[in-house]
Order: sequence, then C-alpha cells, then structure tokens
Amino acid sequence: MRIFRHSAKLVITGLLALPLVVTFAWPSLDSAEQRALAAAPAVPHSWSDARAWPAAAEAWVNDHFGWRSQMVAFNARLYHDLFGRFPTNQMMMGREGRIFLAAHNDRGRGEPYTALVACGWKFRREPEIVQQINGFIATFKAEGIAARLLIVPSGPVVYSEQMQPWQAERCRPDAVPLRRILASPALAPEARELVYFPLSEMRAMRDRVEFFPKTFFHWNASGAAAVAGLAEQRFWGRSANTTPIPLVQRMSPSDVGWLFPGIQHDSMTDDPNFGGTTITPCRGADCFPEAKTAMEKLGDVGRFLNSAPGLGPRLVVLADSFGNAGAPMFSRYHREVVYLSTNNMARLDPAEMAQLRKLLFVPGSGDEVLFLYHDATVLSDRIEYDLKNLSIQQQK
Repeated sequence: MRIFRHSAKLVITGLLALPLVVTFAWPSLDSAEQRALAAAPAVPHSWSDARAWPAAAEAWVNDHFGWRSQMVAFNARLYHDLFGRFPTNQMMMGREGRIFLAAHNDRGRGEPYTALVACGWKFRREPEIVQQINGFIATFKAEGIAARLLIVPSGPVVYSEQMQPWQAERCRPDAVPLRRILASPALAPEARELVYFPLSEMRAMRDRVEFFPKTFFHWNASGAAAVAGLAEQRFWGRSANTTPIPLVQRMSPSDVGWLFPGIQHDSMTDDPNFGGTTITPCRGADCFPEAKTAMEKLGDVGRFLNSAPGLGPRLVVLADSFGNAGAPMFSRYHREVVYLSTNNMARLDPAEMAQLRKLLFVPGSGDEVLFLYHDATVLSDRIEYDLKNLSIQQQK
C-alpha cells in the first residue's frame, strides 16, 4: 500500500507538472484570442521593477501555460456547439447555416453590430453620403473621366431573411440607408445614371445565384459574374450574352474564420477558371512594370487581357476588398481590365500617387472607369477618402 500511495503521488505530481514542461518545450507563439500574448517579465533593475515583477510573471504564465491555445479553442467550440454563439461579438449566427459579420472592432472589444451599418444600424448620416456621391460625380466629370460607381449590397441586406428574427427586423431591404440616399432629392441628377445599387435585382436572383457563400463575408465568383453582367448592361448597354467564364467549385473554410479559431465553418465556393478561354489573367505587382513599386505597396492588384474580337475598351476597376473576386468577372466584356484595391492607398507617397493616377486615368482615351465598393464601405466615407487621393482636382 505504501508503494502504491507513493506511486500515485508521483503520477499526480507528474500530471500537474506536464503543462509546465509543455510551456517551455513547445511554447505558444500565437493566440486563439486575436490578441498579443503577455511578454516574459524582464530581470528587475530597480525596486519598482521588482514590485511589478510578480504581476508581469503571472500574466506571462496565464498566457503561456501548456496547451492553453488548445483549451481556448476547445472552449470556443463548446460554447458555439451548445449555444450557437461565437466567442466574439464580431460574428453572429443566422439561420439555415448562414453566418454574418456583426462588428468591426478591435479583436471583439467595443460596440457590437457596427458591421450592420448597411442595414442602417445607428446610421444617421445620409446627407453626408449624398454630398460625397455628388462630389464623386462632379469631380470626375470636370476631369473628363467617365467614372461609374457600383455599390454592391452585402450579405445582411441580400439575405436578411436568414438572419435571426430580431436581426431581420432591423435589416429590412426596403429601408436600408442606400435606398434613401439614392432617392434623395439632394442627389445630383447625373447620379441616377452613374450610380448603381442592384439590391432588388440580386434578391430576385437568389434562387439561382449564390451571391455569398453561407459562411463568407465576401461574395462568390458566380455572384460577382451576375452583378458584372447587370452593371455592363446598366452602365454601357452591353448584353450579357457573351461567353461566360467557367467556374470551378470547391469546399472552402470561411474567409472570416480567423475571427473564431477552433470553429469550423466551410462553404461551397467558386473561382474563375481561365484555362481554355481567351482571357489571360495576371495578379500582383509584376503585372505593372510601369508602376511596380506602387503596386507592391497596394498588394491586391491585377490585369486581365482578353483577345476575343468585338470587346469593350479598357476598364479600370478601383475597389475595396470586393474587387478581388469582382474585377476578373468583367474581363469577358473588355479587351483589358486593370484592377487595384484602394485599401492600402495610404502607403503611397505623393510621387507614387501621381504615377498611379497617370496609369489609371487617361482623359480622351475612351477608357471606362468603375469604382466598386460594397455598401458598408460607402457608408463609412470611402468615397471621400479615395477621391482625395485619386482626383487631380482634389490635389490642387
């Protein structure tokens, strides 16, 4: 019995010490909680440092003990599977397997539901957005640039019925802010032709087009292709009866899965397959040797050449992150599509901005220019910001 008791003590002590061994043998380099882990405490060099050392050491131990990341992920899965909730207020569960981005904030800290601005969540700035659209129309008209604005409805307003009932009540498609903005008598008359918000069209096509995979924030290539056809017809009178771009389907993890590590949400997605078509795709800064340094800073850029006869002129697409899937789907209508995301435009210096404007805007060339943003981006002052950077008039 004495040997058994001592053996049990050794086993229990070993089990309790095992996380300590793991802490030093296989330290955690990242966090499943989207935050920086506490740093190891430094050797104290003063009395005040010594007094602060225990708290710093405790914080480090709390963040680095063995298997902590696995335990955090397991707790998140348990919370999600039992209660249908995410371990962050940045996501919310809808119905029929659909999930929605709920908030843009710092790692789940801050006011919830801010990402539902497209639904009108606490949005009272319609007059300012009307002024921004009017400024967009007037500025490019004065510069001789044939610019159009395509505002893509986001998932919550396209699939509002798949939100929870209390959420759907606050996201009625007939009452979203952009409806009021585009119906405002203060909006410039030219905007009726140069701005397109195809919410009614997209909702009418939901039975045959999956615009947004159920677990994605961004849209599908098939959804982007459908909207590209609508925009080409609306803005330039082109028929959608051109050869479609083949799509390849695959099961993909959610594009916002990094917000809820440890929880698996996959969806069937589709991507363009340009093999066997007349389209030559190119992505990345190497596609633009004439402005490579600027394009490297922008990151998300591309060029698509189409050798088929009878196509439209060069199309320049400037976009938020929705342009990554959206811009390629316009290449079936144009001999060339030049695409860049303006998300990182603040990285460019004045000389690079001037180089970029020279590449993108060529008055009198016959080029067509399309700004492509999703609705929440427009309601977050993106038009004003990009216009200040890209417009020659705004720079004077």
